[in-house]
Amino acid sequence: MEGSGLWLSQRNFKIDSPRPNSSPKHQPLSNPGLSGSHTFLTIKATSQLSKAKMSGIEVAIFGPRDGVAAVKAVGEKLNGKTRLELNRTGSYEQNGLTPSTWELEHLNASLDHAGLQDVPVRIMIRPCGAPKLGPDFVYSDAEFEQMKSDIRKFKESKHMSRERGDGFVFGVLRQSCSVPQMLVVDRVRTAELKHLAGDDFKCVFHRAFDLVISTSRDEMWVDDLEWLKTQGMAVLTSGGCGNASNNTKALKQVLIETARIGQELIVGGGVRSDTLESLGNGMGGLGYIYALTSLHSVGMVLHSSFLKRDPSNVVSFDVEEARKFKATLYTLISSQGCAN
Repeated sequence: MEGSGLWLSQRNFKIDSPRPNSSPKHQPLSNPGLSGSHTFLTIKATSQLSKAKMSGIEVAIFGPRDGVAAVKAVGEKLNGKTRLELNRTGSYEQNGLTPSTWELEHLNASLDHAGLQDVPVRIMIRPCGAPKLGPDFVYSDAEFEQMKSDIRKFKESKHMSRERGDGFVFGVLRQSCSVPQMLVVDRVRTAELKHLAGDDFKCVFHRAFDLVISTSRDEMWVDDLEWLKTQGMAVLTSGGCGNASNNTKALKQVLIETARIGQELIVGGGVRSDTLESLGNGMGGLGYIYALTSLHSVGMVLHSSFLKRDPSNVVSFDVEEARKFKATLYTLISSQGCAN
C-alpha cells in the first residue's frame, strides 16, 4: 500500500462551497454530517473532484543521527513524501534550535548512503529557546540578525537542494499595537527572512503560530494566516497552546481556512499513534477532511518527532512508535474502505 493513492467518490461526500455572491473572506465551509475514520492524509480526487495535492509525514529530528531510521520507520512515501525537519542535536528540551551546516552535511551523507537522497529536509531557524521573561518568538535585534545570518550560511553551504524540496522553518512574532496581550506575526521580519530564503526554498511558519491563535481576538489570526499565504508559506500549528488533540475545534477552523485559500497545513504537537483517532474525529472525521482538502486542492501534513525517554531521562528516537504510527494510520484508512 505504500505510496498508493486513496480515492473517495463525490456521491458519498458533499461539501457546500461559499455562494458566488458572498464575500470569500472568512467564509465558513459547512460540515454536512460527514463522518469516517480519523487521519489527515489527502487523497487523489475522482474526476468529479479537483485533484488534491499529495501530503505526507514530516519527522522532526534533533541531530542527523536519526534521519535514516525515521524515514525507514514511517516509509519514504506514505500517500505522499516523507520529509525531515532538522534541529540542532540535543535541542529537544528547547523545542528545537538552528542546527549547524555540518549537521546538515552529515544528514545528507547518511541519506545518500541509504539511497534516500530524495528525502526533503527543512532547516529549523531558531536562535534561542523561550526567554524566562516575555513571550517566545519575539526576538531582539541581535537574535534576528543571527537568524538572517543562518539562512545565508545554509544557502551558501551548497548542502541544500531545491530539486528535492528543501527549505526553512521559522516564526517571528511581535506584540499587537491595538490589542493588549495579543501576539501577531511580525510581517516585516518574516518577509525579510522569506526574501533571504528566496523562491528556490520552501518556507514554513512554525508553531509560533500557536501563540497567534491562542492570544487572538475574534479570529483575527485569520488575517495573519492569509498574509502568510501571500508570502508562499505553509503553516505548522497545533491549533493553540498545548497538544493538537486538545485543540481540535481550533484546528478544524484552521483546516477550513487553509483549504479556502489553498495553503498547506502541517499539524503537529503531540501527534502520536494513540492520538490519531481522537485528533481526526475532533476535526470532523476522515471523510470530511479528505473531501475538503480534495475540493480545494490543498495538502495536509502530519508532524511528529517520535521520541521517548528512558529511565535516566535521556530522549531518543522511538523506532517502534514510528512504526506503530504508520500501522495505525493504515488501519484507520483501511477500516473505512478508503485504501486502494
